[in-house]
Amino acid sequence: MEQIVIEEIKKLFKKKRNTLYSVRIVYIVYTDTINVFFEEQKIGESTYSYPIGQFTGDMKDKMHEFAKRITKETKVSAKLFNL
Repeated sequence: MEQIVIEEIKKLFKKKRNTLYSVRIVYIVYTDTINVFFEEQKIGESTYSYPIGQFTGDMKDKMHEFAKRITKETKVSAKLFNL
């Protein structure tokens, strides 16, 4: 599943001018799931967020390493929330 998410990020990352890209990894306490979103924002406009993956809560301990792997392999910064 991790490799699928990284491939999806590579597809969505297009290096457009004046556009910021990031990956947001969010742990949802109530459902014990981890959601992964690809976000893009043109400067001066609102952020668009695309859901690209979902993991079970069991993977919570591995998400710090996964975020580093995303940044290394795709050159897109990955941010962790609620982890």
